[in-house]
Amino acid sequence: MEDPMWVSMMVWTTWLLIAIIIDGVMVPIKMYFSRKSMHQVGKIALEKELPTVSVVVPAHNEEEHIESCLLSIIQNEYPDKKMEIIVVDDGSTDNTTNLVKKIEVDAIMHGVDLKLIKKGHTGKVHTLNTGIRSSKGEIIITIDADIRLDEHAVKNVVQAFVEDEKVGAATGYIEIEWDEIQNEDIKSMFFSKCEFLEYLSSFNFERSYQSVIDSIYTMSGAFSAFRRNIIGGMGGYWPVTVSEDMHITMMLHNKKINIVNVPTAVAHAQAITDYDTLYSQRVRWARGQLEVAAMRQDKSLAQQETSLREILGIVIDQKDPRMLSLVIDYIKKVVADRKKRLKGRQFRYFDLLGLQRILFVDHTIAFPRLIWVFVLLLFPIMGLYTYILPVIMVLMYLFYVLIDVAVILFSYHYSPPHTREKLEKSFHYVALLPLYRLMTFCFRVSAFLHILNEPADWKVEGPLNGFKNGVKDAKDGFSANVATTIFQIGHIFNLSNLWKRRGK
Repeated sequence: MEDPMWVSMMVWTTWLLIAIIIDGVMVPIKMYFSRKSMHQVGKIALEKELPTVSVVVPAHNEEEHIESCLLSIIQNEYPDKKMEIIVVDDGSTDNTTNLVKKIEVDAIMHGVDLKLIKKGHTGKVHTLNTGIRSSKGEIIITIDADIRLDEHAVKNVVQAFVEDEKVGAATGYIEIEWDEIQNEDIKSMFFSKCEFLEYLSSFNFERSYQSVIDSIYTMSGAFSAFRRNIIGGMGGYWPVTVSEDMHITMMLHNKKINIVNVPTAVAHAQAITDYDTLYSQRVRWARGQLEVAAMRQDKSLAQQETSLREILGIVIDQKDPRMLSLVIDYIKKVVADRKKRLKGRQFRYFDLLGLQRILFVDHTIAFPRLIWVFVLLLFPIMGLYTYILPVIMVLMYLFYVLIDVAVILFSYHYSPPHTREKLEKSFHYVALLPLYRLMTFCFRVSAFLHILNEPADWKVEGPLNGFKNGVKDAKDGFSANVATTIFQIGHIFNLSNLWKRRGK
């Protein structure tokens, strides 16, 4: 017997309600806090008030990007003799170092001190620390070699430190350069424009509200800044995870160091336009997220003297209703202890709106959400809810499009002219953004499985290459097994013949 219409609606609207609670309710709250961040404008520092700056650029085989990166820093609007650039070559085997030497003339003409440090290949963390140790500036900025800074980026990020002496670290906004792709095919446009919208909404918008409530959970590894004494007191970056930027963010929070987002400090990055590279990036992010979260354990919660289950066990065992007061007293004590812990933290909303919520959405309910997508496809095959399934799926898709539209329009209102121009050219891709997010969501889920079996590495094999190599391995394995089987059969026949001869 088929369920009545109202029963089907109850089932599906409940699932839609779950999506609204998880992904929709937080949007107005984020807008409120983000708006406060956007409106914070302090005094403009005079040139003589601006501190000295050291820009550290780690580079390994970056001949394709290093020239444009260094020129963008050199041409930044910052007082002469107050900025130095330290390029640390991490054992490059291409033309990187020659290109750095070629740009020394431009640096001298702009009053910028450009230094080149050569070392063996030891990885990004050690390379960053080498540059930090060699720096002299009051503010240390770290950027990736494939980044191109906006002409006001350095001054704007330093302005955050001048306005508030309590600020210990700041992170800038990474804007995707989708309009500089030469082969503008459909796939490239889909990846690049969706990635541009994703960075604008998921990173710049998110960090703006997190900046107000002291809950920035990842400073941008591609463009961040620190006070010299702060980064020095941390011992620089630590080589304990593939996500060194998130790890140092957590260390700063634990030291109660104030971290802010500076949306006007813009750095430009090339879009990733292929599956394997994007997959490798998201696997690294997911691995770093879990590794850092595992390091940050609140032992006080795990060391409760008595659990609620034990209290309830006592009440049930005694069968005395008056002992229910023990349960009430226990709950009151737990709530009071939690309030006390949160009140004593500088990042007071961190656990409520920050890392724990991100992990809950990305990890705890990731597998059920993914399984549900495949279950949806099975319902029509089983003849269930065929008349209402398409309607609910369309409604859910439109719901996520609506969220992205609201966030992007909000961001458009506070964006500079060049970003607005890009938004106007790419806004229609908002209709495809849920598909892009579903793809990256599947990448993250795959990353959690990948993490269980593979050692940490900066790059991992993508899904397309992985499939090709898997098919090749399967073929090779099949051929080897067939050859082994034939050999074993032949060996058996040989033994049989020998046995017969021996019997004769």
